[in-house]
Amino acid sequence: MTRGRFVAVALVWCLGCGTDPAGESGETGTTGDSESGTAESGTADPSTTDTETGTDTETAQACMVDNPIVVLDTSLGTMVVQLDRVRAPITVENFISYVSAGFYDGTIFHRVIDGFVIQGGGYTPGLEVKTTMGPIPLELDPALIHVDGAIAMARREEPDTAESQWYITDGAQPDLDGLYAVFGVVIDGLEVRDAIASVPVHTVPFMNVEFTNVPVTDVLVNAAYCVETWP
Repeated sequence: MTRGRFVAVALVWCLGCGTDPAGESGETGTTGDSESGTAESGTADPSTTDTETGTDTETAQACMVDNPIVVLDTSLGTMVVQLDRVRAPITVENFISYVSAGFYDGTIFHRVIDGFVIQGGGYTPGLEVKTTMGPIPLELDPALIHVDGAIAMARREEPDTAESQWYITDGAQPDLDGLYAVFGVVIDGLEVRDAIASVPVHTVPFMNVEFTNVPVTDVLVNAAYCVETWP
């Protein structure tokens, strides 16, 4: 194994775990509702249109297609990802469940490594961990690889431990292929990805561990929701 490959793999082993050297994930939830309330985001009158939060019937239907398009409205701009439910059905269904529940709204990009990945999906400001729905199996397809702008699931060191956290690659990362579940790609907003990847980061002591590569100023996912088409 080359030094470059070793560094890349060693870094991504912590994608689902902050910087806990024991490999524990920050995704502490098991089954049950998330802190955002999995029922609350879907209790609106179905005739009500709310394209910003994705709770109306039309937007819910947009989440159910083979290649759903998900808008990630962040504090630094909008990224749009297209998912592949045909090749990664379990992973896409898991991600869409969190999107539909409003789980990602108000979360932060808690780990940013310029030239590698930007990672989010598990924490709110102050590194408050969110309760998840539990782990899913590692789902790999040789056609889904870590191209520039790929979106994939973070996990602990063990294979079947992905929960809610995901990352978007900053540049192609072929050393990660076959190790982490890619399930889509950015189709618009790579300049926003670049802006997030270049923010200043620091190390944050947290309880008995340290979180590294945490943005100095929170970068938020204001909302995540499905749309039928883009643009």
